[in-house]
Amino acid sequence: MPVYFIHSKQVDHGKITVQDRLAHHLRDVLRSQEGETLLLVDEQPKRYTARLIESHPARLTLEVLHEENPPPFPLPALHLGIGLLKGEKIEWVLQKATELGVARMTPLVTERAVVRPKADRLSHQQERWMKIITEAAQQSGRWSIPMLDPPTELLAFLTKTAGYGLKLIFWEGAPSQSPRGRIAEAIASSPREGVVLIGPEGGLEKAEVDAACAMGYEALSLGARILRAETAALSALSIVQYEIEGRIDGAG
Repeated sequence: MPVYFIHSKQVDHGKITVQDRLAHHLRDVLRSQEGETLLLVDEQPKRYTARLIESHPARLTLEVLHEENPPPFPLPALHLGIGLLKGEKIEWVLQKATELGVARMTPLVTERAVVRPKADRLSHQQERWMKIITEAAQQSGRWSIPMLDPPTELLAFLTKTAGYGLKLIFWEGAPSQSPRGRIAEAIASSPREGVVLIGPEGGLEKAEVDAACAMGYEALSLGARILRAETAALSALSIVQYEIEGRIDGAG
């Protein structure tokens, strides 16, 4: 079941009041009816199972049937740095990375990036990207909406993530061997934050990879085949998440 994001201020004495865009979406787009049960999550995060009891033109009122706190989140929380991609490609990556559970995403300005951020379009672009991310978080039943940074120069990103306990850069020039063993070793120390770095369509310059490695990143390969940037991003995230969740299952 999808979830819908609210603020804890909307919850009062066992009732949830929904207004504006979300009320319109539930009432006029999804045609939610009185008596219908919905899932809502606030910023704490706390999840509510609630029944729609009143539908008015200006607001919806729901009755809380059950509330729950989140389970322990897998660590490290993952941060994706992805070289800026053309149009729908970057949107697809942001959507799918959200579905895979990434905590934060940063589009990166790199030497070979085909597209560059335009100041006059940045606000509109960020708004559109956040809408895509929010919808993906709702659809996938997440407990929170990932953070999205504005397009960032690669060096600034490397500096920002320097303190992370897990730092991986996937690059076609790295030795062609399975990354799973190295990832498993890297997460064995239970780092709280991890970053996965992927270049744009044209790939990363060797100097950029060298700069990342000098900041503590480990360069890994996804195999002998050259993957599209969007394919590489989702492949890398899937492998890392698999190893993180496998370690948790094994510990349990």
